[in-house]
Amino acid sequence: MLKKEIKAVHDKDLEAVLKNLNILDDVSQGERKCKFCDCIINMTNLQALFPESGDIKLVCEKAECIKKMYEYVGEKGIG
Repeated sequence: MLKKEIKAVHDKDLEAVLKNLNILDDVSQGERKCKFCDCIINMTNLQALFPESGDIKLVCEKAECIKKMYEYVGEKGIG
């Protein structure tokens, strides 16, 4: 069985991580969208993030978007 490392961020550290990535203001102001469904991302519905082409892509909490993310990052070899 293949093992893959998953990096996680605790809720209490999320703002600091987003600030370090220079996207906290964008998320707080509703200026970022889910990579897969285009819904507006906020601090409540943000489920995951990953790097792509020099940007940080965000994923909402919808089950179908999370599934698409796992498939997408697997295909692209991200992470």
